[in-house]
Amino acid sequence: MAYKIKRGSVSADQTIKNMLMDFFKRLSGTVLILGLIAAACYLLFRFAYQFPPFAEAADDVIGWLKVFYRENGVWATLGLIAFVCVGVWMLGEESRRKDDRDRR
Repeated sequence: MAYKIKRGSVSADQTIKNMLMDFFKRLSGTVLILGLIAAACYLLFRFAYQFPPFAEAADDVIGWLKVFYRENGVWATLGLIAFVCVGVWMLGEESRRKDDRDRR
């Protein structure tokens, strides 16, 4: 059985360079995927906006968000959106857990 023997040390510059390159590759991949998701959501929104019930509901929500934004600012608005998204996710998880318990 042969062993691989390292001779000398790996340059710290090479290690940092590899680490930074990996970071920027992952960052660019994440930005690309988020961009594709945003584009798909935008196109789906534009498609669904053609239907009057959806358009009326969307106008109500957008109007309410505009008022909230004017009164509280961008960070509170983003926090509210994140809070609603996490709440919907938690309700879905709780429903899934209840279904799993009922199946047993």
